[in-house]
Amino acid sequence: MDKVTAEIYRQNPDRFTLVPGNKEGAPTCSFGNVQLWVGYDNTEKKFIRFTKSVFKQLFQQKESETK
Repeated sequence: MDKVTAEIYRQNPDRFTLVPGNKEGAPTCSFGNVQLWVGYDNTEKKFIRFTKSVFKQLFQQKESETK
């Protein structure tokens, strides 16, 4: 699975998003558990991994949208 760094994300932030981990086709964690959120590349239509800094930024955006 591809990893998206902060530099890659800043170049095209609309390309990537967080989706619920129970979305069809979403990968599970290394222990086989469903993850709460997973990264998704809207251009290539595939699941990706974010670095911790990008994940935190997107997660905070998701939390602020629900408030």
